[in-house]
Amino acid sequence: MGLTMVEKIMSRRNVAATKVRAGDFMTARIDGAMCHYQFMEIHRMAVEAGFAEGLPRIWDPERFFLLVDHHQPALSQSYADENVKIRAEVKRLGVRHFHDAEPGIAHQMMTDYGYVRPGELVVGNDSHTTAYGALNALSSGITRGDMLHVLLFGEVWFQVPPTIRIRLEGKRRNHPIAKDIVLWLAGLYGDDFAQSASLEFTGSLIPTLGMDERFCLATQSLELGAKFALLPFDETTAAFLEGRTDQPYEPVAADPDAVYEREITVDVDQMPFVVARPHRFDNVCPIGEAAGIRIDQAQIGSCANGRFDDIEIAARMLRGRKVAKGVRFLISPASQQVYLQCAKAGLIEDLLEAGVQIVTPGCGICQPKVGYLADGERCITATTRNFRGRKGSLEAEIYLAGPLSVAAAAVAGEIIDPREVFDEL
Repeated sequence: MGLTMVEKIMSRRNVAATKVRAGDFMTARIDGAMCHYQFMEIHRMAVEAGFAEGLPRIWDPERFFLLVDHHQPALSQSYADENVKIRAEVKRLGVRHFHDAEPGIAHQMMTDYGYVRPGELVVGNDSHTTAYGALNALSSGITRGDMLHVLLFGEVWFQVPPTIRIRLEGKRRNHPIAKDIVLWLAGLYGDDFAQSASLEFTGSLIPTLGMDERFCLATQSLELGAKFALLPFDETTAAFLEGRTDQPYEPVAADPDAVYEREITVDVDQMPFVVARPHRFDNVCPIGEAAGIRIDQAQIGSCANGRFDDIEIAARMLRGRKVAKGVRFLISPASQQVYLQCAKAGLIEDLLEAGVQIVTPGCGICQPKVGYLADGERCITATTRNFRGRKGSLEAEIYLAGPLSVAAAAVAGEIIDPREVFDEL
């Protein structure tokens, strides 16, 4: 009986050096650990555990990555003070991979800088650490307590999860489709159908997808309840890594006779544009059923949809058009590197001329940090979540959709099928 992707990587990293399968408990050696702005919380936990100065060491300074995202540049005096403390700890501990004066989302920056490689096991103190699965790596968010243990010993325990295989069949479209796929799955099966499982994406569509869409699939798998999400290694993965890392890596593939808990097939050729209505990720309907709903704000960004392809489709739609009067259209690149990529391609000028507001790279556009909503306002967004209060007011409504649908709504001033606005589809 063969092994799934997660079983293979877990077996490779098992401290006991034995093969493991779904349901087994094991202690795993960690290849990389990512911490963001919450690093000082881990420091305080170390003090409470009896280490007077905080963490006494980092188990392997080459495998620890500290990126001050979410609140960069500092959004308040308290964040600025906290950042000073982080810098002091970085100096004391000899942290080698530290990104401080660079706005961006930690997950995007981890991949920008080649800190994650196929076949590795990487953990982070953020739920959307599942993003690195796009690179054929095993990655997951862990608690601050578990991260404290990882930083001290380079190990952490897991129960090997079962795997759900998702076959994506059909032809690639000329616009990003990954968000619609994840929302479609949530609408059909619920936002917890993958609870604590590993998702393994396969099918004829995968080789046609660029890395930006693969990152979206892996990132938003968290909203389906997944512990891990893995995509296959291929030429697209290798091309992305070229020039980003000079470290060796060992890709992983499932065995032909691997055992899956469940298998789901999605024919994307039959899938409509969709939108998740307030206030749940799985409150999904074809976009036509929400057509005509007036919006006050539109957004593209976050670790799910703040990449080049997501922004390029908005710029392409907006050329020769304007953002509808009364609509605030906010776009935030996921990192400085993505921002630069967009600038070099001329997208920023097109967006500004159309009336878009460009927001500093980072997590603010996804949280109640940038672009608050007032009571009664509605927002359509290609970010990660739409629960009540996510953008401030408990009386505001948030609709989730793909970047193409968001851009179409920004032009029309209301939710609309993108095919009614954009004749290039």
